[in-house]
Amino acid sequence: MTYKFVAMMLSILLLTQITLPLQPISAEEKTPTQDEAKDLVQKGLTIFEIDKEVSRLNEQDASIVAQIKQNEQDIIKQNSNVDNTRKHAGKVLRAYYTGDRDSIWMLLFTVSSFTDALRMFEYLQMIISNDHRALSAFTESFKKLKSLRTELDSSHAQLQKTKEKFLTQRERLVKLQEELDKQLAVSTQAQVIEAQIKSLNDQWRQEGIPLFREYLNSLSSAFRELPQYVTKESKFMDLSSIKNPVITISDKDFNAYIHSKNDLLQNLNFEFADGFIIAKGKKDHVQIALQGMFILKELPDMNEVRFVVDKLEFNGFQLPDTTIEDFMKEFQLGFIPKKIVNYLDVVSVETKNGFAVVKLKLSL
Repeated sequence: MTYKFVAMMLSILLLTQITLPLQPISAEEKTPTQDEAKDLVQKGLTIFEIDKEVSRLNEQDASIVAQIKQNEQDIIKQNSNVDNTRKHAGKVLRAYYTGDRDSIWMLLFTVSSFTDALRMFEYLQMIISNDHRALSAFTESFKKLKSLRTELDSSHAQLQKTKEKFLTQRERLVKLQEELDKQLAVSTQAQVIEAQIKSLNDQWRQEGIPLFREYLNSLSSAFRELPQYVTKESKFMDLSSIKNPVITISDKDFNAYIHSKNDLLQNLNFEFADGFIIAKGKKDHVQIALQGMFILKELPDMNEVRFVVDKLEFNGFQLPDTTIEDFMKEFQLGFIPKKIVNYLDVVSVETKNGFAVVKLKLSL
C-alpha cells in the first residue's frame, strides 16, 4: 500500500513538472493589445522613414561641403583673373586720362592719301575695340567674383541649416529607436511584431512609395489644369460682380473631374470639409489617405492656390512629416488661374460644407 502511494505521488509530481513551462514569463513581460501592437509597428515605419531622411541629409551635407570647396577654388582662380583684367583696364584708363589716346587720333591728319586714311581709321577702331574689351573683361570678371562669393555665403548658410536638421532628425531617430527597443524588450510578441515591422517597411518601399508617386504626379497635373476646366463650365463661375468673380466647385464635381483624368484617380475621392480636405483611395490591397488644406500663396506676378498636405496614411499607418516634406518638394499640388485667364487673379480660397470657394479679382 505504501509503495502504491509513493508511486502515485511521484507520478503526480512528474506530471506537474511536465505541464509547467520551462521558462515562465517574467513579471515585467506583457502581451500587447492589438492597438499597442499597431503602435509599435507604426513606430517602426516612422523610424524607417526618418532614417531615410537622416541619410539624405548626410548626403546633402557632403554635397554642400564639396560645393564649398569648389567655390573656394573658383574664387582663387577668379581673383587672379580680376587682378589681370584690372591691370589691363588700368592701363587703358590711364591712357585716356593722360591724353595718349588723343594723340593717336591726331595721326589721321598726317596721312597723305584717302587709302592711308581708311587704314589708319581701321587701326584706330581696332584700338578702341580692344580698349572696350579690356574694360568689359574687368567688369565681367569682377561680377563673376562677386557672384562666386555670394554662392559661397549661400552654401555656408545652407550647410548650417542642413547640419541643424540632421542633428534634429538624428536625435529624433535615436529617441524613437530607444523607445521601440524598450517596448519590444518587455513584449511577449517581440519577434512577431519585429516581423510585422519588416513586412510593413518592405511593402511601403516596394508598393507604397511608387503608388504615392503615381497618385501625386497625376494629382499635380489635374490641379494644374483645373482652372481651364472650371472656366469652361458656366455653373462654376459666379459673374454677378464683374470685378470680383467667384469659382465654386463641390467635392462631387471635383471628384468627377479628377476621375476623368486617368484610371488611377478613379479610385481616389476628395471630401471638402470646413477648413480642411480629406482624400482616400485604394488600389488592389493598398489603401492611401491624405489630409490637407487649400492656402493662398502670394507670388510676385500672380497668386497660386496651393494644396498643402499635412497628413499621409499608408494602409492605416501614418507617415512622418519628413516623408510629406520629401513628397511635396517633388510634386507641386496647386493651380494658378492667371495662367489660363491672364486678367484674373486669386484673392482668397476656402473649403466649407462640401464646396471649395475661390474668390478672384479683375486684374488688367
